[in-house]
Amino acid sequence: MTAKQTAKVVAVCFLELVIATSPTTGFADKCDRVSALENYNTTGVSPNGAMCKTFVGLDNVQGVSCRWEFPFRDSEAIRAFNDLWTEVTRCKEGTWTQYDGSVNHPDSYVLRELFTSEGFIRVAQKDKGQINRTLVFLSLEHHN
Repeated sequence: MTAKQTAKVVAVCFLELVIATSPTTGFADKCDRVSALENYNTTGVSPNGAMCKTFVGLDNVQGVSCRWEFPFRDSEAIRAFNDLWTEVTRCKEGTWTQYDGSVNHPDSYVLRELFTSEGFIRVAQKDKGQINRTLVFLSLEHHN
């Protein structure tokens, strides 16, 4: 292993340790999850408890999306959604919008978007009765 690869492994292990020992709630006064999202492409480290993956969208737009799963319509999901949005708006400047119109699938859907100089940061909550889960998403779509 090269020195550069070793340094990266050490940095990733350190970040995983920091994230793993951080509390899972009450993050709204820090920028840990937003920072992890923004740095995911270089570190591969997901925010605490999340499953993340990169994506390529329409017009070759690139980004990262992280997901947390909760029991269907659990109050923790609502709190996680609100905590994430509080963190996003505290840590990033921009213009925001909210979508909470009616949908057929998933059972319910709330989306808040923050348009920043780097791109869009989105926080979404989806109730999915068919799988008996509520999903909370934090995603970043980079400007091209």
